[in-house]
Formats: sequence, structure tokens, C-alpha cells
Amino acid sequence: METILIPVDFSEKSKGIFEYGMQLAKEMNAALIILHVYNIPVSAGDGLVEMPSYLTIEEDNSAFLKEFERELSEKYAFTNPIESLTISGFLIEEIAEIAAEKKVDLIIMGIHEAGKLAEFFLGSTSIRVIKKTSCPILIIPEGAVYRPINTIVFACSDIGEIIDTNAINQVSKFTEFFNSKLLILNAVESFEKIDFQKTLFESKNLTVFENIDYSIHFLSGENLINNINDFIENNNADLLIMIPKKHPLFSNLFQESNTKKMAFHSHIPLLAIHE
Repeated sequence: METILIPVDFSEKSKGIFEYGMQLAKEMNAALIILHVYNIPVSAGDGLVEMPSYLTIEEDNSAFLKEFERELSEKYAFTNPIESLTISGFLIEEIAEIAAEKKVDLIIMGIHEAGKLAEFFLGSTSIRVIKKTSCPILIIPEGAVYRPINTIVFACSDIGEIIDTNAINQVSKFTEFFNSKLLILNAVESFEKIDFQKTLFESKNLTVFENIDYSIHFLSGENLINNINDFIENNNADLLIMIPKKHPLFSNLFQESNTKKMAFHSHIPLLAIHE
């Protein structure tokens, strides 16, 4: 992984996300792109109020971004390459455009107000960025503190789907890089399907995992979301990986009304990998 993109808005919460991303980039020896997207204010009145010029707004935002970069780089002794970009426009579109133009390998974004996780995700910036881009998105819950990624949970709703070449290769590479233990968690509708899924998985002969310490696990029950959360906590996992388009679990995860027991309240990041 060579380049990580982190959108920022200069808030304290944004600093926390950037601190996590900076430490991850340091461990991965990756370059950082810091992106701040701002809107040009539009006068809505009788025109008597003098609006700041486009140049003034751009200069102010660039200065804020440079100070933001300087403060956190010094704090973490970060010496990897950093590129700071200040752009006017619409946040989602600009993130997607920069990610494609700069050939970004990973985008890091955050969750604000974890107690309102469900409603955040129903219309969140992070989810819309996932839909607009093709690179992995690492979603950091509020209050998360960086720690080594020793255990990864890869949750899927059908074990047969993980043979997707691009996605599974990324899961494998990410796991190998951190020398992590990989727990493949297959959520099934009923326990009667477990034997079938085990046979299906074993028949795939997934050589992509041959250098990884992995194990396969199954969950069922009425409340899969809480069961997944319990599994994550019981195994002291550091990261949850999902493939949004292929897993109904992904959308269900963020539509549960009971968010207090969600994995993200244990401050575990989510890596969303595209098909």
C-alpha cells in the first residue's frame, strides 16, 4: 500500500481520525494525501454584506490545512511524504476524483456520534464515498485509538462469495502485511446450512490463504448483528472487513435500531473492500 487519502475538516474529531491514519501510514510506510473540501459561500440577501473573495477563502483554508498537517506531523514524528490539497466543490465527488487521479490505495474516513450510528450510516458521507469509489475505505469510529492489527474478522453472509478474486486478494494482502490472524466469519440463516457451507469452502482450495493463519467460524440466530459484535469482542479483534455490495449483512449492520452493542462502540474500525 503506497498512498492513503484522508479527508479532514479541521474539527477535533477529524484530528482523531487523522491521528489514527497517520499512525497506520507510518506502520505501512505509505504516503499521505490530506484533502480539505470547502464550499464557496453564496450571498442570499440584498447584497449589502460583503462576501469574502474566492482567493481569500482558498488561502485561509490552505493555511489551516498546513497548520493541521504541521501540528500532527510533529506530534507523531511523521516523516513520510505528505501532500495537502485544498479544493472547493462537493465533498463526495472531490474525494472520488482525487482518489482516482492520485491512484489512492486506501481512503480513511470517520464516524461521528457513534451513539447515532444507524442514522449516520443511512445517509452518511462514508457510505456514499464507498459507492462512488473503487478503492478500500477504512471507517474509523469516534474515539478509536490506533493499535496493532493482530486479529481481523472477515464477515460474510455466504462463504462461497469470498472467492471473488479482487476482494479476497486484498483481504489476503492486508492480513499478510500485518501478519494478522484472520477469522472468517460466515453468517448463515440456520445451523442446518453450516455443513453445506463448510464443504463448499473446503472445495475451493483457496491457495490465497496458504500463508495466513486463518480459521472459519459460523454464526446463526435471530440477532446476527449482536452475535457478530459478541464474536468480535470475545476474540479481541482489531479490524472488521466486509464486502458491501455482496453482503446483505453490510446494509443490515447499519439499519439495526439497537446500536449500543454494535462493534463500533468497542472502537473497532471497518474496512470496506469492493468486489
